[in-house]
Amino acid sequence: MKKKMLIAVAAVLLLVLSAAVALYFMPVSFGGTWPQSPAALPGDTLLTAEQVDADRQQLIEYVESVHPFFVDGSDQTAYQAAKEAYLAETGAAMTVDAFMESAARYLTVLGDGHTRLSWQYGDEVCIYHSYRNGQMHFADETGVTDLTVTAVDDVPMEKIIATMDSLFPAENEMAVAKNYNYYFTSENLLRAAGVNVDKESFTVTLSDGSTRECGWFAAAEESEPSGEPWGNKARWDGDVFVVEFVECVDDDNLKSIARELKQAVERGCTKVIIDARGNGGGNSNACERLLEAMGMKAPSYGMLLRYSPAAKVQKGYLRSSGSMTIKPNPDARQNDKVALAVLCDRFTYSSATMLCVYVRDGGLGVLIGEASSNMPNHYGDLTAVALENSHLFATVSHKRFLRPSGETESRMVVPDVVTASGDAYQAAMEYFAGK
Repeated sequence: MKKKMLIAVAAVLLLVLSAAVALYFMPVSFGGTWPQSPAALPGDTLLTAEQVDADRQQLIEYVESVHPFFVDGSDQTAYQAAKEAYLAETGAAMTVDAFMESAARYLTVLGDGHTRLSWQYGDEVCIYHSYRNGQMHFADETGVTDLTVTAVDDVPMEKIIATMDSLFPAENEMAVAKNYNYYFTSENLLRAAGVNVDKESFTVTLSDGSTRECGWFAAAEESEPSGEPWGNKARWDGDVFVVEFVECVDDDNLKSIARELKQAVERGCTKVIIDARGNGGGNSNACERLLEAMGMKAPSYGMLLRYSPAAKVQKGYLRSSGSMTIKPNPDARQNDKVALAVLCDRFTYSSATMLCVYVRDGGLGVLIGEASSNMPNHYGDLTAVALENSHLFATVSHKRFLRPSGETESRMVVPDVVTASGDAYQAAMEYFAGK
């Protein structure tokens, strides 16, 4: 009897040990602690040389210990040059704004849209614009014009564009356009480009030689809330089941939508739109849940996960060093009874980009709209670091995602039906109508 008990105890201990070893080597996250973002300092706050040195070393050490770029076989030549430039231009006392610019240039070399500074935008110059077809078009009360912006004060547009390229990472052409539209009128961006922002008005020169005087943007009074809660929603448009997929959150609300979608398909629904325009990402499980509700199975992304002390604290891993790689799996399951259209645009990002790749690589439906600003193979899953003296806050990826098909060359997933974001829904309805 005693011998049997010893054998049973040994067996239990062996199982516990095996489970512990498996958990140690599997990418299981038990939840961690996200660092607090410190209150921003005024941009003209002067940092001492010692403070600058401490913050630059903190950022370099964090990035190099966390980011997969340093273990995935990437060519580090450009990175080393950017690092040396960063060290060279941050060797003395400087303002928070100047240090922010240098740190942003350093991070941009990684070409990772997830790894970046939380840029201090500043006030906004009131220049209505739209970056289209490689040019910054001027807009007025009638809308976007054929005139393009050639200079702000005496600073040529080419220099402003080059400054944006140096400060903000872009994974593909859509990300470039998104950056230009968003940051062009930022006070801190224009200062970095050489525009004197310590005044009340600016002269904008247009492609026909004419000029416009523009001042600072005055924020409109906040409108009354619509009462419509933010979140994912489901509705019918005729015989089309529409999921307004605004965030990749696998919560009770999405589970309820998935159940409704599943019931609709079981009752004969053959047309589904998942509208992922503007969806900034979150948890890719939300994407898979919607596909499974239609009787489909997504192919699997591969992954290179890099462990580090910071990732252990923030994600709850058991390991604090090394890395692991999981191969992608292209196997998918279609449902030929359901015609699926996924709407996407340049603001479809991160896990929402994964939905587009699932559909493309798995042959699950069609994509309609604009390409996402993510590459299909991209870095992601954020960790964060708060710099002690400058109070700058940066996010840094700790995973590299590998698309199911194994294809590595594409910089973006081009939709099957390419159209402006605002026209994508109508294009999907016309697609279903056979037009």
